Amino acid sequence: MPIQRCSCQPQATLIRFYNDVGGDTGTAMLKFIDMVNSTFKETHLWGLTSHYHLKLFPINNCESDWLISVISPGNDEYYIEYRIPENKAPWKYAFITGVANSLKEARKYLAISMKESTGWIENSEVNDVLKENE
Repeated sequence: MPIQRCSCQPQATLIRFYNDVGGDTGTAMLKFIDMVNSTFKETHLWGLTSHYHLKLFPINNCESDWLISVISPGNDEYYIEYRIPENKAPWKYAFITGVANSLKEARKYLAISMKESTGWIENSEVNDVLKENE
């Protein structure tokens, strides 16, 4: 299922938003969204934008805390951050952040983030990407 923009931001699709951003960031984020859509064909992913960051949720609920954040300055570099679940976090709202140096690596980091944030538990598409990278 293609990534959908959360209903609390109805003004434009994610693709339209990043087309309007333009430049290296817009181009890189459009590549990221295309990768997400081609990788997670059945998985529900909801996104909203905040200062060019793409915040990801497992459900269409802007009132809940986002679980994953992605931004790219371009040059095939992606900063990916995910929230550590409360029962594993050393403090409230702890995050893990990493830098992927290619779209392929960003795909792997996204799957790890989806699993480790516990937003997409036992998701077969996430598990398939993780198995590819063992």
